[in-house]
Amino acid sequence: MTGFRGRLSNAWSFAHRWKGRILFAFLDQGLYSSTNFVLTVLYAWWLPLDDFGRYVVVWTAVFFIEAVQNSMIIDSLPAIVSHHGRRNRGRIDVAAFWVVAAFGLVSSGLLLAAAGVLWALNSAYAMPVFVLALANPLQRMYLYFRRLCYIRDRQGVAAAAAAAYSVTLLAGAGALALFKMVSVGAVLALPGLAAAAAMAAILGAGIGRVTRIRAVNVKWLAVRIWNSGRWLAPAAVVSWLMSWGIFPLVAAFSGPGAAGIIRALQNLLTPIVQFNSALNLALLPRVADKVADHGDGYARRFALRATAGFAGLVLIYCATVLATAPLLLPLLYKKPEIAASASLLWPLSFGIIWEASRVAASMSLLATRRTRIVLTSRLIALGAFGGGGVVLGWTAGLTGVLWANAIATATGAAIVIVTALRPRPSAV
Repeated sequence: MTGFRGRLSNAWSFAHRWKGRILFAFLDQGLYSSTNFVLTVLYAWWLPLDDFGRYVVVWTAVFFIEAVQNSMIIDSLPAIVSHHGRRNRGRIDVAAFWVVAAFGLVSSGLLLAAAGVLWALNSAYAMPVFVLALANPLQRMYLYFRRLCYIRDRQGVAAAAAAAYSVTLLAGAGALALFKMVSVGAVLALPGLAAAAAMAAILGAGIGRVTRIRAVNVKWLAVRIWNSGRWLAPAAVVSWLMSWGIFPLVAAFSGPGAAGIIRALQNLLTPIVQFNSALNLALLPRVADKVADHGDGYARRFALRATAGFAGLVLIYCATVLATAPLLLPLLYKKPEIAASASLLWPLSFGIIWEASRVAASMSLLATRRTRIVLTSRLIALGAFGGGGVVLGWTAGLTGVLWANAIATATGAAIVIVTALRPRPSAV
């Protein structure tokens, strides 16, 4: 009886510790994702379909830069802190600030160069890309500060910052609509202002304040980040090619309106993806701590449970969307071109279910710093997409391309899941 009572007490203590973390993580991600969901719907209303498609295409550059930043810097930090600096996190925090600042400046420079090229090739995209380059450093820094809240176990601050982000975005969009100033460039500028408001909330809570630091500490962290993320960054590029990279291709071959239609459909599936992202944000730093304390066996057990849980949640959600799509699409978007494309939700749903499974298993690999297989799996998936896309695209058009993408995603996810469940050395 004593043993049972002790286990019950431990379970209650565990639930009490995690309820705040999970609640604030869901609130943070919920505000962030619901705001983006609403704005996607509003922009689809306010902008002509071709302009909405151009917004979608330009916004894919944000996902590209964010994917590289997450894989190379943000996702590497929890394991680095857990293994090297749980008692000296402030020094690592400040060093990471300068690493992220350098990344933001370099990525904005590349965007400015792209804007110059686009001015000669397709001027309709040049100004939006230029605006994005100006907003980009603020977005990069907010992404870092947001993850820092989770590393410091201050999810409540992250949620408050998300509230500031959401209010600024929605108020800005409302002002643009009120004064009839909605344009692709204007809506791309708003996330930069929202990121500044969110960072102000985080800094006000005492997180992320920059202090003096020696250059040797920044160099030390940059080397650790490179060692941890050198396989993840190219993997992120491959992942972008298979997910967001499809939008520029569709716009190039079928026009920007087609890209807008696919994004509108994908938007229905975004909430569950962001829900799983909230779990990832809350769990990864703590999983890294547990693996550092208990070893690789804990990582394998976590991979099994998280993969089943993440995939099950997405499966239920996608089934609900597919069943209600004939009612949702006309109600949300009020564009017959979007409502007529509901069948494309099937390959999009299939791919998202497998992607959720991959993300869950990848958390285990990140915590044990096994990252090479992530790149290998995505290269194999990209090869499968290239071959399948030609065959299915030739026979079934855009539907075939989306199914090829979904099958390739499943292939890469299966490789990651098997690797996470198999005993391996804890470092590459």
